[in-house]
Amino acid sequence: MKKSKLILALAVAAAALTFTTACSNNASKDTATKNGKKTLYFIPIVDTGAYWSPMKRGAEETAEKLGYNIVVKTSPPAEAQKNEKHIGFIKEAIANKAAGIAISPIEQNMFKNPIIEAKDAKIPVITFDADLKDPKNRTAYVGTDNTLAGADLGKQAAKKMKADGITKGTISIVCVDRAQPTMILREKGVKAGFKEVMGDDANNFKWLETIQDKDQAAVSKEQLEGQLTANKDLVTVFSLGSEGPDVGVMEAIKSQGKAGKVLHFGFDYTPTWEKGIDNGLITGIVDQDAYNIGVQVIKNLDKTVKGEKIDSTIPIDVKYVEAKDIVSYGKEKEKQMTKETKD
Repeated sequence: MKKSKLILALAVAAAALTFTTACSNNASKDTATKNGKKTLYFIPIVDTGAYWSPMKRGAEETAEKLGYNIVVKTSPPAEAQKNEKHIGFIKEAIANKAAGIAISPIEQNMFKNPIIEAKDAKIPVITFDADLKDPKNRTAYVGTDNTLAGADLGKQAAKKMKADGITKGTISIVCVDRAQPTMILREKGVKAGFKEVMGDDANNFKWLETIQDKDQAAVSKEQLEGQLTANKDLVTVFSLGSEGPDVGVMEAIKSQGKAGKVLHFGFDYTPTWEKGIDNGLITGIVDQDAYNIGVQVIKNLDKTVKGEKIDSTIPIDVKYVEAKDIVSYGKEKEKQMTKETKD
């Protein structure tokens, strides 16, 4: 009798194990292919703000048009262990057998191995906004050449300064994170472009230590106020992207009574700039087509999923916009996004 009960118990346990394994496998398949659609992972650094939000929108709308499920994964700007969390998103995509992954790597070296792991699992990986050091470690990159974009901003700033008769002084740069690949390249480009146009007078300028605020406007405001107080000859500030530096710089310039006296050159269009135009808190910006980055990321992932060859780099151009044209430029961008959505 005891033997019969033991056999029965083992049979039940085996059946339960088989059922659980089947459910687990089905769950994995359901994640990879839901409602008959393949799944793509889209992992931006953040998904809010005038740069990242249109990019997310472009990705989501294009994925829907092409018949994919899209999973957007990100974390707040000041998230503790943000790198590790985003690497976890890559591993989640691999475990869930995603058809493709798009990620903006926050740091080059830490994201290299997880991306290679995804490629080894036959999952194409497209980087966007920021790239890995070695192109062979990902499928493709979609985005701006940040060094050239920075150089464009640096050149435009030097032209404006020369036109205004500014041939010496102190310059500050404000960014989200000095270790972020995009910020490193933009700063390099800004300085190179500035030097190219300013010529010999470039030696008359001193570059202060770069401010980073982790996208917290209060931090960049306080630090830039300190620089403005300590350096009475501070003539120009560059903010290299995101709402934190944009807002922080404008508030610092305003609080120190430097509106219209200190030039401010920024990265990427945001309606936030419109609040500083009349007060002389923004001079000009270099803008990337963020919505189109999202579109091109998904379009090219779709091609790789279908086995088509794509270019290793899909460049997105930038445009310089003077402060006086920012409002009309923003309206045109919104019209263009609306048109592309309808199309």
